[in-house]
Amino acid sequence: MNSSNKHTSFKIDRIESEVLNILNHTLKFIIYDEFLKEVSFTYVKIDSGCTIATIAVDTFNRSNIDKIVTKLNECKGIFRSELAKYMKVWKVPNIIFERDVTIDRAIQIEKALKEDVIVKRTITPRKTTKKTKKTL
Repeated sequence: MNSSNKHTSFKIDRIESEVLNILNHTLKFIIYDEFLKEVSFTYVKIDSGCTIATIAVDTFNRSNIDKIVTKLNECKGIFRSELAKYMKVWKVPNIIFERDVTIDRAIQIEKALKEDVIVKRTITPRKTTKKTKKTL
């Protein structure tokens, strides 16, 4: 990786961190909605051109996560205007809210590991017979 790629990567990481902090602050102190009370933004991924920011959304009550993501995407203009107030960038990236699938993947992996352990425990090992040495 050359130095310009390192610089660009560091810049994007810094912007992602700043976007995450501003969005979580906006959610807590600017938007007063009981439906969004237990929501948090877990991570931000910005494309290399800094034009699109994909925000991962999670909540304690995961049964409503799709409705929450829809509602957040409907009011993303509020979040974008807050980003414009506090960020020092030429153009504020477009925001896309998505469900955080990290926990879903972790649950799938845990289930697979448990099933693998159960299968291994239910398989009985082969009985080995001792071979006797023949003496001459």
